[in-house]
Amino acid sequence: MSIAQHIADPSPPKAIRLLPDPGTGRPVEQSEPDLLRYLSASRLKCWQTCRRQFFYRYVERITVPTAPALFIGRQIHEVLRLWNWGKWKQEPLSPEQLRAALNESWERDAAKEFIPWKTPDDEAVAREQSWAMLETYFDQCPVPPEEHPEGVEVEVECSLGPGLPPLYGIIDLVRPPGRIVDYKSAARSPGDEMAVHQHATQLACYAVLYRNATGERETGFELHHLIKTKVPKVVVSTYGPMSAAMESELFFLIDDYLDGIVREAWVPSPGQHCAWCDHLALCRKRSGM
Repeated sequence: MSIAQHIADPSPPKAIRLLPDPGTGRPVEQSEPDLLRYLSASRLKCWQTCRRQFFYRYVERITVPTAPALFIGRQIHEVLRLWNWGKWKQEPLSPEQLRAALNESWERDAAKEFIPWKTPDDEAVAREQSWAMLETYFDQCPVPPEEHPEGVEVEVECSLGPGLPPLYGIIDLVRPPGRIVDYKSAARSPGDEMAVHQHATQLACYAVLYRNATGERETGFELHHLIKTKVPKVVVSTYGPMSAAMESELFFLIDDYLDGIVREAWVPSPGQHCAWCDHLALCRKRSGM
């Protein structure tokens, strides 16, 4: 039977569980050697993009420099996590505390990773840009300051059926009533249609996780984009609940993933995305180019 025909685990729903206080450890995907032990949106999205890229990232686990844009996105995400956590605990953080948190996170992570900044000044400029993007978001945030989150950094795992790997994910924010929020940083404003198209797999994973954890249907999604333009801006894209078609496509993708992993089908998917792939040279060599 195809996984697309499976129904989610019918066991009684469990309450959403929140992560412990920030600073404690959590599973790190890159340390997981068994590709069939669990599923995640990032694994499925990489598989969907290019199986050869997946092979280099998750099978051979080749270490590559951290792209500046990815590093900046992680730092922004960390500060937003702490900001929302303070709101959830009803202990809001001041701008000074948030700026200090950005500096601490930046210095800690920069010491552990290699980020290929183009010039020595680029890192300092990037840090200031990151804070400017955060300040803009705090000022224009579409979430009312008095609104209490239903969940912050919600870690969820759910069964997909007997003999299948569980699905795992961390949801940035859950607004009442059951509205799933995910943060994105980008260099330009996305169109609503393209944004949901690009992130459909991730949103579908979150919907399956939310429904399994709560026994309820999500009321919709929000993508909060922090845009790194000369004058930073915030773009919010809103969508309804996961459609039946999105859910079906997710499970067909999982079916393809599991089958491909077993067959070791590391077939490349040449396209425009190859231009910014860290493994382009290796891939070309493997293909005899």
